[in-house]
Amino acid sequence: MQRKLYEAKTLEEAKKLAVADFGVKESDLTFTIVNEKKGFLGIGSKIEVEAVLNVDGATKGKEYIQTLLENNGVQGFVEKKVRGKYVKYNIEAGDFNGNLIGKNARNLIALQILVGMVVNNYYQGENLKTVSVDVGGYKDRREKNLENMAVKYGKQVARSKHKIQLDHLNAYERKIIHNKLASWKDVTTYSVGDEPNRCLVIEPKRKSIK
Repeated sequence: MQRKLYEAKTLEEAKKLAVADFGVKESDLTFTIVNEKKGFLGIGSKIEVEAVLNVDGATKGKEYIQTLLENNGVQGFVEKKVRGKYVKYNIEAGDFNGNLIGKNARNLIALQILVGMVVNNYYQGENLKTVSVDVGGYKDRREKNLENMAVKYGKQVARSKHKIQLDHLNAYERKIIHNKLASWKDVTTYSVGDEPNRCLVIEPKRKSIK
């Protein structure tokens, strides 16, 4: 829960400062006057106000997704799961799922970034959340396919001793393959090139000469 102190002439002035500082609506904050400094003949009087952000960021993230669906005239269901610092949303929007995912999952990646910004607007420091957004279980299926692909090509490289280059993978997908083959003793992986044409390479691991 975020809380900050503000010194101002009036409560309304403190509220305006807090709203601008937190970047939220006034209704998302609770205000308490914790100290009053009286000036001479009322001149120079000030109050110290504590503003507390009393909103759950994970819930705000879900509301943001639901608003996005409603604005596009789509009836959809948003599932929210929170485990510690991890927040995961899975969206089921029927025929609109494809639009949310986009070509090479570009729309889904952009959506996850936006939702992450919405959620973490309500947290600071160690309380920041790692946010994941999936659509119709796409990520889970894609991750399994990529892991199977990694094993297939890893075995092929280990057997043939020839490297393989995989194109058209985004950073998230490359990371899955990197992680899947990270513990293999006979192959290694790395990325080359610049986005959006960055590629992943699987090649035989060179044996060290003793």
